[in-house]
Amino acid sequence: MKKIATAVLAIFATIALWAQEYSTMWPYLYPEFTEGTVMLKDGSKLVYQMNVHILQGRLHFLDKGVIKEAVTDDLVLVKIGDDQYMNVEGSVMKVVASNEKGFVAALQLGDFDKLRESGGAYGSSTTSSATRKLTSIDVAGKVNQNHMELWESRHGGELVDLVTTYYIVTPQFISEASQRAIREKLDDAGKAAFKQWLKQHKIKWKNPDSLLQLTDFLTQ
Repeated sequence: MKKIATAVLAIFATIALWAQEYSTMWPYLYPEFTEGTVMLKDGSKLVYQMNVHILQGRLHFLDKGVIKEAVTDDLVLVKIGDDQYMNVEGSVMKVVASNEKGFVAALQLGDFDKLRESGGAYGSSTTSSATRKLTSIDVAGKVNQNHMELWESRHGGELVDLVTTYYIVTPQFISEASQRAIREKLDDAGKAAFKQWLKQHKIKWKNPDSLLQLTDFLTQ
């Protein structure tokens, strides 16, 4: 029994260790830089310790202990652990559902606007309070910053919520996965066809597998 209890405690300790919190001093999707593979447009393949910065959805990697930012336009595919990312409109987005017609991508960004909008204490203005809160973001995850310095200060700063926005991607069509965003990119005939199609397909707009059905309409 003692061995079983010890094993269970070890499992919970591991889960707690990997429970990710996002902050202005560690604005990354992963709790640490993780080995991954980058495939570039010229066909080359590179292996680095990588992470995804949640300010603008940029791919960061370590070069001799220094944080660098990949040129997004050069990227075709990024694999970090079991996760796969694609370059979608200049941001690195996680592929969460796919088929032969296209895929659903998740743009995962920190809700830094929430910090800017929070009220100041003791009558101080919202703007001045937000300025103090966001001071660290000018440093954390900065390109050419020493990784170990950032790592040692990762537990400081303000906690940041993660916001996920889904995108639908086909070879000829890219849009945020919402009715309004898709309609805005269609002509009048397309809008009418889309309205009719939605009556026949009950899309769950927060469910990637459901959103993947949109590729059927968008590739017609």
